[in-house]
Amino acid sequence: MTKIKICGITNETDALFCAEAGADFLGFIFVESSPRHIEPEKAGAIAARLRALGNAPKLVGVFQDASADYIREIHKVVALDLVQLHGVENDDEIRDLGMPAIKTLHVGETLPDTHATPNAAWLLFDTYDERRGGGTGRRFDWSLLATYERSKPFFLSGGLTADNVVAAVSLVRPDAIDVASGVEASPGIKDHDKVARLFERVRRA
Repeated sequence: MTKIKICGITNETDALFCAEAGADFLGFIFVESSPRHIEPEKAGAIAARLRALGNAPKLVGVFQDASADYIREIHKVVALDLVQLHGVENDDEIRDLGMPAIKTLHVGETLPDTHATPNAAWLLFDTYDERRGGGTGRRFDWSLLATYERSKPFFLSGGLTADNVVAAVSLVRPDAIDVASGVEASPGIKDHDKVARLFERVRRA
């Protein structure tokens, strides 16, 4: 089954609900300009609570052009399982981090180079926006991924909701999906009904 990542977690209630629903990954955004930004100490407390309950989802820290020292500092505070890089980080930087990384590729009219970051564990395809690194709530042309030879496992992101996720999974067959705004009541606050519907439909797809 396609794995599910719920991103932009900002509070314990949403984290526990998504974990109970069966999320495979939960994402904390450490980009201060994001409306879904969370302080590291708060993310660490949520992470500890999830792990105390057992069988916690993989916890992902989202960064954009952050220094390696900053990423390592957050990694220690939260005990992240993976880091997700949304900026122009290159493969040498990913290698030097020494931790499993998801590299985001922003898709516009064409598919970016999928071979530029061999040291990334995963790729994530998100919608290109010249003003924002993610969280646009808009989808790109999924048919562009037909040319991706699947050299790495990948997340599909960008404008996914319970209403279109079955079509997305059926067409693209991603290893995982990454959803933030598509299951929100407002930026950073999850709508639990939307979360439940998304999970139900992914399981059915």
